[in-house]
Amino acid sequence: MIKIGNQQMLRDINKSTLLHTIFHHGPISRIDLSRKTKLSPTTVSILMEEIIREGIVREIGTTGSGVGRKMTLLNIDSQGGYIVGVDLASSPAHCVLLNLNGELVATQGLKPIIGEEQLRSGLPESITAFIDKQNIPLDLIKRIGISIPGRLDDIQSTILASTYLKVRNFPLQSCLEEALSIPALLINDLDAAGFAERFSGAAKGDHTTIFIMIDYGTGAGLVLNDQIYHGSRGTAGRIQAFDPFCTPTLSTKLKAEYPEAFDGMTAEETIRSFIDLALMGTEPFREQADRIITDMADYCGKALQLLNPQKMILGGWITDNGLFFDKLVTAIQKRENSLVATTPVVASHWKKYGAAMGAATFGLHEIFKRKTVQ
Repeated sequence: MIKIGNQQMLRDINKSTLLHTIFHHGPISRIDLSRKTKLSPTTVSILMEEIIREGIVREIGTTGSGVGRKMTLLNIDSQGGYIVGVDLASSPAHCVLLNLNGELVATQGLKPIIGEEQLRSGLPESITAFIDKQNIPLDLIKRIGISIPGRLDDIQSTILASTYLKVRNFPLQSCLEEALSIPALLINDLDAAGFAERFSGAAKGDHTTIFIMIDYGTGAGLVLNDQIYHGSRGTAGRIQAFDPFCTPTLSTKLKAEYPEAFDGMTAEETIRSFIDLALMGTEPFREQADRIITDMADYCGKALQLLNPQKMILGGWITDNGLFFDKLVTAIQKRENSLVATTPVVASHWKKYGAAMGAATFGLHEIFKRKTVQ
């Protein structure tokens, strides 16, 4: 029995190695797969036939010219499966659909999903309706990734606490898998947004990054040597110093102090108008905006000194106005005061779709990651 188990484990590891290699290096021939993976041509041939039958990979033609033997090329079948990503942190909730190449197929807002009852029944219903609208069979959905505004347990299956969702100790992963019969993955919303930037956004290819979001909430997602860093108690990334700058808090403060300037505006409109006035040199808005830049830059500059990442990615309202963002970046890099080279500070690529894209690409990563012996 142990021998059979070991053989199956080795088979699974070899299949994951082949899928990982095709995903990152396809189109590729069986011969080149054997060379890159160090697996024998016979093993590659046998496992590839199984993978092709599963519909994840397809043959797309041949390579080579002249009288020599032509080699059949293999690539991921983009329509062989799909991944759903849901961002429960945005208002309203947001849903995206990716194909197996990580390309965005569809996106849609969802009705508010707050509380245990909505998470238990409303969320599966909303996901099912979204999939049905795309005319995709449910069995082609390979993973569902959920971005959570709150703390998760060590195995990322239970929401330990979420003020926004109004739940504690809620086993969302098992609820979704029981309702939909599809593997579900949970990920913190900031980690998700940061993962999207690393996978296909502003930090693609980087292994050590800081992602900071200032929107309806604030916080950071930290990646150190390709590993998401959660901290000893799972609370790494909290930035209490930025709480006064989150959208609802800052807009409420501005409306209270200058009702005549921002009367009738939404929270987002208030902040956009405030920044416009500040950049035109209108007082006291210019002075307030300069103080905000100084406070943010001081914190970010110290974070860069401490962690020395490859890149800092910023998201939220602070990136909406190019002139304001440029001033902030200049101030951050000045306070970093690097003795070697300044760290690139860039705006997020995925913006409001970041957390949903991250949840989906996290699911894609799970499909194509290389398995190892546990």
